[in-house]
Amino acid sequence: MAKKITLRMAALRAAATLADFWPPKTGPERCHKLTADLAGTFSMDVKQPYRLLFVPLDLPPGPLPVDERELWQLIRAIEIVGIEDTHG
Repeated sequence: MAKKITLRMAALRAAATLADFWPPKTGPERCHKLTADLAGTFSMDVKQPYRLLFVPLDLPPGPLPVDERELWQLIRAIEIVGIEDTHG
């Protein structure tokens, strides 16, 4: 699992914005926005069933774009908040 975490961290560092992982749930990262009690958090696959969880740090104040892709284009900095099984 350490190798996958290293790969995901490298991909995040190389990305200009989160939109580099658009569309959601594609590619090896399968990056997507979470809902319910994890709303505001994003997830990337690490190794089943574990996900790398992170939150955006640089969203502007005020209303956010309704279009999800526009939102992803605004995200240039994140904070890793954990690695966990979000479905278990």
